Amino acid sequence: MSTSIQENQAVVPGSAEYEILRTRFFHSRVPNAKPTRIYTPRTTLDVAEIIKEARSNNWKVGVRSGGHLFPCCSLVQDGILIDTCYLNQGIDYDRQTQLVSFPPGARSRELAKGVSDIGRFFPFGHAPTVAAGGFLLAGGQGWFMRGWGCSSDTWVVRMEIVTPDGRIVQASKTENEDLFWAARGSGQGFFGVVTRIWGRTIPMRRLWETSVVFDSSQSESCSEILTALFEVSDRTPKHGVEMAFATFRPDRDEPGLDEEVHDTGIFVAANAVAFADTLAEAEVLLSPWTNLPETLKKHLIATVPIEPRTWDDIFDAQDRLIPYGNGERWQCDSILDRPGVAREELVEAIKPAMWDLPTRRSIGCIYIADYVPDENDQAISLPQHYYIASMTCWRDPSWDARMSRWMLDKYTQAAKVSCGQYIADFDVNQRITPVLSDTALKKFLAIRQKWDPEDMFVGYRGFSGLAAVPASV
Repeated sequence: MSTSIQENQAVVPGSAEYEILRTRFFHSRVPNAKPTRIYTPRTTLDVAEIIKEARSNNWKVGVRSGGHLFPCCSLVQDGILIDTCYLNQGIDYDRQTQLVSFPPGARSRELAKGVSDIGRFFPFGHAPTVAAGGFLLAGGQGWFMRGWGCSSDTWVVRMEIVTPDGRIVQASKTENEDLFWAARGSGQGFFGVVTRIWGRTIPMRRLWETSVVFDSSQSESCSEILTALFEVSDRTPKHGVEMAFATFRPDRDEPGLDEEVHDTGIFVAANAVAFADTLAEAEVLLSPWTNLPETLKKHLIATVPIEPRTWDDIFDAQDRLIPYGNGERWQCDSILDRPGVAREELVEAIKPAMWDLPTRRSIGCIYIADYVPDENDQAISLPQHYYIASMTCWRDPSWDARMSRWMLDKYTQAAKVSCGQYIADFDVNQRITPVLSDTALKKFLAIRQKWDPEDMFVGYRGFSGLAAVPASV
């Protein structure tokens, strides 16, 4: 690619497109960091040329796939931003190898259609607008991970990566193994640009869903309901069933209300999805959720029986749960529970984060992950039994500090039962907490130093103890 073409691709401050591209995130709480240039490459060769130019100019590099990381950490002040939304577009399937290949900018809804249309399944992200690049670099809490592990685990088999010296390399378990290890689980800390991904697939089955909703507005019911929900999840088959719980205000979807909490009650919804060919099979897999204990029945206010679903049905529900595009400002913090913590202690520590929701549209979320990674195989290394998160939503920028204080307070309490955090949620400006095991972090930093000795990619600094170093240095 010639320099003139590359210059035409660069969007600079002051141009008509700059602020539109700079703020292309799923929510409106975008920091003021301003890259000197924003690129939207179309091909892997484009990316290689951009990286070579960045190296010759000593520019730091941020990379964005879907813009779904809450802290918008791909924006590097005085560096450059590589936006992969147009990169290597197209989803391809090899019937002989049963591998699907896709670009980093492919979003979950797009991937779902691409693979399900040919009768296959790959564990993409739960939110429809999450893009594959950032999702898989974080390890990928994909569909049905309780039985099959994170999406970066046994599903991703190869990545094409542009390295900090501008080379285009393949990374797998047999080629550039250390790069492949680091790419799966280092999230915002990764030191290269993933330009294409190959993953294995399995035959698609039908989706079946059931939901139950409980009223936990009475303070004494919170612990009882949550403990009982954990017990039901313990009895649910591990393979082929997804489970998540959400806490929310009863009036969260009422039109015309402001962001303040008007109805101080809290509802708890439990949702389970089965991956099964027939209703009879789904009924067996979901039977713990259709035969609830009395401790839950007395709080039950709504039931949705087992019904068939499509990916579009499920993604539409996700969009209703986490709305965007109308000035919503979102913040997220989360913990992964520490192995061995007593359930009673766990429930008491996370209750404030789940029940004291600070705005009408904020939610609490508990995802049943049941996954222990092998750090010899990939960088993702913290056990993920329960993923416990709060996602706060508001529109008024003057509330930003108030919301940050709420989140810091509640997750300082929750951290007492935590082993760390899913790396996709790490926010260097909020709460510093482990995202890799000590041994995995040490290994990652050594590999990073080998591949990026000039520190072109700076996203790792926050979780490696270098948060005080300005991103623009």
